[in-house]
Amino acid sequence: MPESKSFQGLVAIDKALQWQSFPNKPPGKDQVKVRVVAAGLNRADLSQQAGTYNPPEGVTPVMGLECSGIIETVGANVSQWLPGQQVCALLPGGGLATSVVCDQRLLLPIPGSLSLVQAGGIVEVYTTAWLNLFHRGKVKAGDKVLLMAGASGVGTAVLQLCGHFGIDVTVVVGSDEKLQFCRGLGAKNGLNRHQQDWQALKAFGPFDMVLDCCAGDWLERYLPLMNNDGRIVTIGLMAGRKAQLDMGLLLMKRVQVMGSTLRFLPITEKERLLTEIMEKVWPLFALGQLKPIIDTVLPIDQYQKAYDLMASNKTTGKVILSLPA
Repeated sequence: MPESKSFQGLVAIDKALQWQSFPNKPPGKDQVKVRVVAAGLNRADLSQQAGTYNPPEGVTPVMGLECSGIIETVGANVSQWLPGQQVCALLPGGGLATSVVCDQRLLLPIPGSLSLVQAGGIVEVYTTAWLNLFHRGKVKAGDKVLLMAGASGVGTAVLQLCGHFGIDVTVVVGSDEKLQFCRGLGAKNGLNRHQQDWQALKAFGPFDMVLDCCAGDWLERYLPLMNNDGRIVTIGLMAGRKAQLDMGLLLMKRVQVMGSTLRFLPITEKERLLTEIMEKVWPLFALGQLKPIIDTVLPIDQYQKAYDLMASNKTTGKVILSLPA
């Protein structure tokens, strides 16, 4: 059967999501073309839709930072991957489509006995968790981590990794149900931010690291909770771009505040991260020590419903869009 001359992908036009056709291109010499079977949604997609988080220069406007699927064709220099292999991909964009062409270094095999749909929502969150816990946050066994949005996709990955590596986690979530769920994933302590006093967190600290997706005025709240030489790693701006900090307290405690984005890292650094993920994280799926946490799977034509669900902040784990296998 001749290859289609076009593929379909999800884009944001004037902040509205649209399913559009694009001309097919063969993979370059170091690239692989994957037929997409499932793609995980990420909050970065909402920012791209709003026009505040555009793709890196030269990257497709098609949304989607992770997907799983089946290799269709490979470039001339590709020897590690073969047509027909099932893979998952860490992407700067393009995952929410019928097919995607990406650098061969951005692929991983499906871990353990996971299905293609399950694997569609793991590579972005586990790579984000690994990067920010161990590279940016420098955590080690016995450290205390304060985790915001503990029931999110990244949050559930952080909880499982911390449990495996002996790191104490306190979560901040938006409901008692989410708090109970996070405890089941290994959170030692937690707080429902809608019902409990923020000061209650002092009893669980001081914290060696905060994984922060909020920024804004939340940053000032973290400082009194920090251990000396603590690290605040911000990966999102849900509470705003501006913050006020008590610089005296920051100096006295020698706290580091740093921003972190996975999407804009050089591909060589992503390759190193994925090599570590392959060696140290993927085997834990096969052993049953890690599992994908999926809230909802919807067919691709229900993309608006899927994004509305994620934006509601009522989900636990990932929302995944599936395409015909």
